[in-house]
Amino acid sequence: MTTQNPESSALAEFLRKYPWPEDWARRGPTLNYLHTYDLNTTPDKLWPYLADVSAFNKLIGLSEMKFTEKEGKAYGWSKTPAGVLAWEELPWEWDFGRSIAHARLYYKGYLKVFRARYIAEPILRQGFGGQASGENRLKLTVYFGVVPANLWGKITAGIFFPGLREKYRKAFDTLIPYIQKQQKLLSTSRPIVFAPEVQKRMEKAGENLAAQGVAPALARKITDFLRSAPEEDLVRIRLKPLARDWAQGDKDLLEAFLRATREGLFNLTWDVICPHCRGVRSEIGNLGQLPEKGHCAVCQVDFDATASNALEVTFHAHSSIRPVEKRLYCAAEPATKPHIRVQKSVPPGGELALPTLLGEGRYRLRIQGRRIYNLLDVDPTTPDLLRQDPGGPVGLRGEGGTMETRIEWPDTLAGASLQSGLFPTVVLKNTSGEPKTFILEENKADQDALRPVDLFSFQGFRDLFSQEALAADIKLEIGVQTILFTDLVGSTQFYETEGDTVAFAEVRSHFIKAYGAVREEGGAVVKTIGDAVMAAFSRPVDAVKAAVELQKYFNGKNPGTRLRLRVTLNTGSCLAVNLNSNIDYFGNTVNLSAKIQAVAGAGQVGFTEGVYHDPEVRKYLEAEKLPVEKLDFEMKWAKKTLPVYRVEIKSLCYEAVPQAPDNLHPPSL
Repeated sequence: MTTQNPESSALAEFLRKYPWPEDWARRGPTLNYLHTYDLNTTPDKLWPYLADVSAFNKLIGLSEMKFTEKEGKAYGWSKTPAGVLAWEELPWEWDFGRSIAHARLYYKGYLKVFRARYIAEPILRQGFGGQASGENRLKLTVYFGVVPANLWGKITAGIFFPGLREKYRKAFDTLIPYIQKQQKLLSTSRPIVFAPEVQKRMEKAGENLAAQGVAPALARKITDFLRSAPEEDLVRIRLKPLARDWAQGDKDLLEAFLRATREGLFNLTWDVICPHCRGVRSEIGNLGQLPEKGHCAVCQVDFDATASNALEVTFHAHSSIRPVEKRLYCAAEPATKPHIRVQKSVPPGGELALPTLLGEGRYRLRIQGRRIYNLLDVDPTTPDLLRQDPGGPVGLRGEGGTMETRIEWPDTLAGASLQSGLFPTVVLKNTSGEPKTFILEENKADQDALRPVDLFSFQGFRDLFSQEALAADIKLEIGVQTILFTDLVGSTQFYETEGDTVAFAEVRSHFIKAYGAVREEGGAVVKTIGDAVMAAFSRPVDAVKAAVELQKYFNGKNPGTRLRLRVTLNTGSCLAVNLNSNIDYFGNTVNLSAKIQAVAGAGQVGFTEGVYHDPEVRKYLEAEKLPVEKLDFEMKWAKKTLPVYRVEIKSLCYEAVPQAPDNLHPPSL
């Protein structure tokens, strides 16, 4: 690793490229420091570690920082060995895999202004035939600039910032093995001493979890996690990433944490999330307190708090077990917004061309404060297509025999769909008279978020948290669900011939079997209606499997029951609502699933096209050799017919499945 002296020509060249803004430079003489490092990695591998500046600052031993948010601005303060500092944290700017820049304006302490910039550049060597070839190395440029508030600030900066050179070198020596393996940096925690009564509570809770069916090893892992995990891992526990880290099934871990919450080890919160920056706007302890609207002052937008992507379920260490505090060593915006690939402020009338590292996929382009998106599809085949018609906002440019996709993105572009090849250069154009922040982000949902629907359609949650209910006037979007309805066939006659006592025992046994079949396939019973069951599943194939299992059991030849069922399924978007102080599902998807019971009889399963055309359902039906019949269902209220499908399960519990007739195989798509 090498460093550059502050008086070097490299620093002068850097300042020519990234000059001080005039209003900052007018605040006093500037001090500038530039270090460069040759690292054995690539920009994309380094990025997650570089973006998490808070973890990096902790690694090099900087002081803890506190942050608050007021009217869309972030303010921080820190108690350092050289005195207390307080500042306004300006919005960060970054370009995925390439650069990070941030700045602070101080109103207390020995500094007036601080700015920093990291730039990662792959090291290219001259290869065969004179072609440039990339190596598994990069040059990282680290720059710091300050305006001291006084002589003490000048002396302190003159000691502190040159001293960072060696601290960074040692930090990179520690990080490189983790970076090369893409492993999480192991963070050490201060030794935790628990009061005897707390220790007993955790031991008892662990025993109770094991007694409730949680695997003993998992129960121990959860209590050990509470005892020894670093505080930052306990402030906001996201179960999906934790399940990956622990090599544990999502559903098993969710059930274990729900039970641990009931045992008083954790709190569960419903977090209102800004759909733009994905920051937590509020943490709600009870669904009944959920607001209809949310506001993000940072992004300058209002949003629907009942939308499917506006809530996330997280867990937190219970304060009576282990009080934890969120500790930060930097605001580290890029790490908290990993979906944002580019965030850049462009001055009035300015233009900025950014080469990007955008791989194949769909992205969104937006301007801070606006709710209108442009879509960008990055496809390796796009340059060949554009070569035929390079006009419009997307074009091609040849330089040195290479082809480059160039995306022109003026601030006036709204609601457009753009295309590019891999790694396009994005040209940001601000035609207005005020600064604007351009944001380019991945156009996909947060795959690590645990959504309310993941709990609503999980039987363990409904069993353990039956008291949870939405506010009476809230309708929560929960996305696509598959709704299953059962109905007893000939129940009226059964009650008349057998009498209420015998019939009640049989029906109760039927409910137990239905609950078991639904739970076994990962669904949840939403409610019972008389002697019928309504259940919900996240995947259509799981609902079909549960339906087939029920029909295998209630097949008319089972000595354990004389009841027969019809089962119907439909898949589509649903709303969660409050009904009788419980979480119920509402909407056309639910209504249609109930209405198509007219096409199914005893031992049959009826379902709509949305279920049948699911690839996993088709594969399952073919593997089980279940004959499918296509029918027309008359929707009298809409004066039209709807194609539906039906399978019949014949004595599968006790007899082999007969070969399906040729004319009853699944019809072609």
